[in-house]
Amino acid sequence: MIIVTNTIKVEKGAAEHVIRQFTGANGDGHPTKDIAEVEGFLGFELWHSKPEDKDYEEVVVTSKWESEEAQRNWVKSDSFKKAHGRTKDTREQREDRKGIVGNEIARFEVVHVQNPVTIEK
Repeated sequence: MIIVTNTIKVEKGAAEHVIRQFTGANGDGHPTKDIAEVEGFLGFELWHSKPEDKDYEEVVVTSKWESEEAQRNWVKSDSFKKAHGRTKDTREQREDRKGIVGNEIARFEVVHVQNPVTIEK
């Protein structure tokens, strides 16, 4: 199992715009629903941090996959290209990236998982 993170650094106050790109304008998850249908997809989370001592905010996109191959298949898919604006003209792409300072992608192999223990009463 692998986890892929995309840590997006954004200008203060711009995180909501980036978050809406992943959750849909109404929080309905519309842009992320296609990923849920990809074979080998195990989950998706979106994290937001507002460091008080920094002049930026962070949005971390995390996805969990059965294998690197499954994640690569997603990245190669038309749905991925559409979700990431690769079918849009340059003007629309710039608008989507509004407020984004930079990003960093990392891949992690999951080497241990601890699930909660249920104690019967």
